[in-house]
Amino acid sequence: MTPPLNAADLYHTGIVVPDLEASMARLAEVAGYRWTTIQSAELTIRLADGERILTLRYAYSLDGPHLELVQEIPGTPWTAAPRVATHHLGYFCDDVPATSKLLEESGFAFEAGAVLEGTPSLFAYHLDPSGVRIEVVDRGLIPDFPTYLRARTPR
Repeated sequence: MTPPLNAADLYHTGIVVPDLEASMARLAEVAGYRWTTIQSAELTIRLADGERILTLRYAYSLDGPHLELVQEIPGTPWTAAPRVATHHLGYFCDDVPATSKLLEESGFAFEAGAVLEGTPSLFAYHLDPSGVRIEVVDRGLIPDFPTYLRARTPR
């Protein structure tokens, strides 16, 4: 069986935080991280209990290995866990629905994902029974990650 993910496609480690700006400042202070501008997207998200429109706020580190800080949204999978930093491992993929299906077949339950016109797309989160959370992201959204980061660098 071909694995659903390719290790070379891992491009960030996601951390959900209660205060995005404060966390960015803190990691800049203690580790020298530089950040993209804060991005915001209002999306229809499919959750276990149905679909909701959520506003996701996040920033990527300009320095590798890349971190993605995501603003907490209580009552969703984007809830910060006390004393647990890593929230997810983010992988690019070429086909979100197909990769999601393979992850489910591998025991990673679907947890949340963007929906466009009723179809899963853009990204999806899957959770392993051990607690490892995987985010798969459509490679077409960010075909050139270094260019994406440079375009969102504060001036």
